[in-house]
Amino acid sequence: MGMLDGKVAVVTGGGRGLGRCHALALAAAGARVVVNDLGGSVLGEGSSDAAAEVVAEIQNAGGQAVANLASVADWAGAETIIAQAVATYGGLDIVVNNAGINRPASVITMTETDFDLEIGVHLKGTAAVSHHAARFWAERGPAAGRAIVNTTSPVGVHPMPDGGAYGAAKAGIAALTQVHAQELAGLGVRVNAIAPCARTRMVMASPSVDQLMPRGADFDRHSPEHVSPLVVYLASPACRFTGRVFGVEGPDVALYTPWSAERLFTHDGGWSPEALALALADEPEQAAIRAFYPGGRIETVSPPNRTLKALKTAG
Repeated sequence: MGMLDGKVAVVTGGGRGLGRCHALALAAAGARVVVNDLGGSVLGEGSSDAAAEVVAEIQNAGGQAVANLASVADWAGAETIIAQAVATYGGLDIVVNNAGINRPASVITMTETDFDLEIGVHLKGTAAVSHHAARFWAERGPAAGRAIVNTTSPVGVHPMPDGGAYGAAKAGIAALTQVHAQELAGLGVRVNAIAPCARTRMVMASPSVDQLMPRGADFDRHSPEHVSPLVVYLASPACRFTGRVFGVEGPDVALYTPWSAERLFTHDGGWSPEALALALADEPEQAAIRAFYPGGRIETVSPPNRTLKALKTAG
């Protein structure tokens, strides 16, 4: 018996990288899987038979799967993904929002197309697929054992240069995770997110990432298949969490704390700019944080020292 026997799962972006590993792992755990993948490049161009190839892998291993080629960034296309799961397997239990794109650029160099594609595929795609899944569940009524697993990123919870649109979309996904967890709990849906550190073709399109993810001789901590057991767990009845973000890299799993107020300042009668300047004069410019970057947990500060140095030398 598998942890997900009888379950119906959707995996977006399931044709390559993390999505492929998730689809294979869910099927191995007993789920029937809709493998969605447009088949485009990491830049969103072209097409391929990636989804069909993963479906064949699952079927050859004795599992059940079908391919879907819709774009998650298209509202009607996202609806077809959910509709196909219901039409093929009679229901829906699990949604893994994994589809992504990577067009790294700074705020100076990015184009409107860069921004629209990043937000469209990552943020809108997550919202659209979740919306259509939620509507189906609302029509069916409350039931236990439903799950959504979203994909944020270390860049979403620890923003970095040249990842503005990508980081903003991934941060938005972390926020959607908390919102949807609260909205869908009454329908029996658990909503969590993963922030994976893994070597995929999308991630490797970013500058210098290869240096952060070297290949291990004995154990490759950045291989994407190490992420999928967490996805299976979050999709399974064994999971008791909702509205949480989990970092994962190889053997390491991190549980994130949402945004939290560091200090509280009060001024009777309201603030003036001068009073604020005085109250904040001795406060540190940086906040101490526990970051989970490629390589594991790091005790660091935000914003980084290099940011403050650049700001002070610019004038």
